[in-house]
Amino acid sequence: MLPVTEKMALSEGAVTAPPASCNRGAVGFGAREFGFLCCQHTALCFSLGRREGGAAPCISCSRREGGWGRQASAVSLLQVVGLTLLAGGVYSAKNGTAAVARFIEARLWKPSLVSEKSRITVLEALQHPFQVSRRLLRRPQDVLEGVVLHPSLEAQVRNMAIATRNTQKNHGLYRNVLMYGPPGTGKTLVAKNLALNLGMDYAIMTGEDLALRGREGVTAMHELFDWANTSRRGFLLFMDDAEAFLRKPATEEMSNYYLRVAQNAFLNHTRQRSNKFMLVLASRDPKQLHRDIHDRIDVMFYFDLPGPEERERLLRMYLDKYVLMPATEGKQRLKLAQFDYGRKCEEIAELTKGMSAREIAQLAQSWQDTAYASEDGVLTEAMLDAHVEDFVEQHQKKMRWLKREGPSSWTSTP
Repeated sequence: MLPVTEKMALSEGAVTAPPASCNRGAVGFGAREFGFLCCQHTALCFSLGRREGGAAPCISCSRREGGWGRQASAVSLLQVVGLTLLAGGVYSAKNGTAAVARFIEARLWKPSLVSEKSRITVLEALQHPFQVSRRLLRRPQDVLEGVVLHPSLEAQVRNMAIATRNTQKNHGLYRNVLMYGPPGTGKTLVAKNLALNLGMDYAIMTGEDLALRGREGVTAMHELFDWANTSRRGFLLFMDDAEAFLRKPATEEMSNYYLRVAQNAFLNHTRQRSNKFMLVLASRDPKQLHRDIHDRIDVMFYFDLPGPEERERLLRMYLDKYVLMPATEGKQRLKLAQFDYGRKCEEIAELTKGMSAREIAQLAQSWQDTAYASEDGVLTEAMLDAHVEDFVEQHQKKMRWLKREGPSSWTSTP
């Protein structure tokens, strides 16, 4: 508190200098008390000056008023700069955290759209070290291993594999491929073999899974291509049943807003050929694909149903895989009766007209199941004939069902 005499002097307007209490400084008071007294004196001076319509009656307070104004301006400027830097720091931290999260996610997890992949994540290496070691030591296989195609198509696929290998070596732009034709003719297996043969990473997804994503489809699409662009060996992205997702805009399915947005995101990522990933699409009916998708395709292959020679080769391959090899190894309860296997494969090839390679593989697997279920584990010629008759009847029934539904994508032509 100020002395009474000083208050009276201030009230009379006779104050021209700071009171003696302010000049005592730190002699009788500490620094805090000294500052408090000066502030009280200044407040009274400014109050009297405003009452009289003039400036502060105290000269020292007038000087202090100008200094405090400059200090207040400097403090305000510092506050603005501080808030700006704080906002910039928050924004940078948010975006930086998101980028780091995407980087980690691309290496620790696989995108939700992917049903099968070749790349080994850190978590998989920690959980299954022995399986991962075998996969790393696996040699690249032939692009047509386990696949039987028409000779002309086999030659085209081999030429594509050679061209893709040269593109990979020279860090060129990968060609986008469309494989179309009836289901079960080897399109997916050829794509996987191509990636393994070239030492590329691969990921398999289906267009139907993506079409059912709804609002999550756009985010999942961006995650997929972020994941594909992280590969250092080249990446083969295979989409089966592509027409389920990449349909023409005029179709009823494309009335879904989120589906159209996800499709636009896909088209944006594939607008130009890439040196990071190779796009391979499989379709039963390519006429249903979006027009912009056709513009992005560089080469097309038609996978037809196997002819008589291809069916015989398939039967010999699957008979050896599911029956002869298990029987000769002696590790499993399976034996094969004596008969002419080559002649039997020729006969069955004639009876299985119109079947796909997948159906023929299922037929051979049924032979193995029958032998395991028998009392002595012996597969006889009569057992083979019985299963062939059942499968032919089932195939004809499925064809009648598809015929009732109208024109089918099974009848796609080059």
